[in-house]
Formats: sequence, structure tokens, C-alpha cells
Amino acid sequence: MGLFGKPDPKPANENPAPAPAPLPPPPKPQAKSTVMGEKTRYVGKIETDEPLLIQGKVEGEIRSTSEVEVGESGDVKANIAGRSIVISGRVTGDCSASDRLEIRASGKLNGSIKAARIAIADGAEFKGTSQMAGATKS
Repeated sequence: MGLFGKPDPKPANENPAPAPAPLPPPPKPQAKSTVMGEKTRYVGKIETDEPLLIQGKVEGEIRSTSEVEVGESGDVKANIAGRSIVISGRVTGDCSASDRLEIRASGKLNGSIKAARIAIADGAEFKGTSQMAGATKS
């Protein structure tokens, strides 16, 4: 019964619709690589906290708190410091990895290595010195 003795205009709903489920939180953004394409040429100092993939040419210095990867078409004439370094292209310069350095079968490194872990694939080229030590600062 409604107000003042008048009938309710709407019948009471004994089974109300369930409330919609709350939306899940949005996904966290994934770390994306900064990519330097094959036709890119850079001269100078690169400093980054994000993964870096080099497919072009770089001359100078590279410092990262993340991974640095030199792709198969990459040609780097620079000292590289990073958490991990992966070489599939050509690098002329010293490399220091606080975690791991890997030279893949297509990779060529002419310079010294300082890393906690080193992996050199069959067919890779390496000319220089290597030093394996505990974790280092990059």
C-alpha cells in the first residue's frame, strides 16, 4: 500500500536483479622496448631505464639499468653498460653487464667483457678479454 492509503503504482519486486560484478582493475602496462630501426643512425650518449633494441647504427656510449639488445642488423661502436646485454649484430667496444652477457651465433664483439654470467654461442665471434665477477653496478 502506498502513501495515504492509495495502492502502489509499481508492484514490489521480490527478486531484485543482482548488482553487476565490479570491473577488474586495468592491466598494468608491460615494459616496452625502445627500438632503433635499421635506418636509424645515432651518435652520442644513450641513458635509459627501459629495454633497448638496436637494429641501426650507434656510436658513442650506452648505459641502461635494463636489457640492451643489438639485433642482427645492429652495428654499435660504443661502450655498453646494462643489466643484461644480448649481441646478435656487431659491437666494437667494451661491455659491462651486471647480470648476463650473451653473444648469439650471428653476433660479433670486439672488446672486453665484464659480467656475472657470460654465454657465447657456437659460431659467434669474440675478440677481446673477459672477466666474470659477481653482480656489478651498471
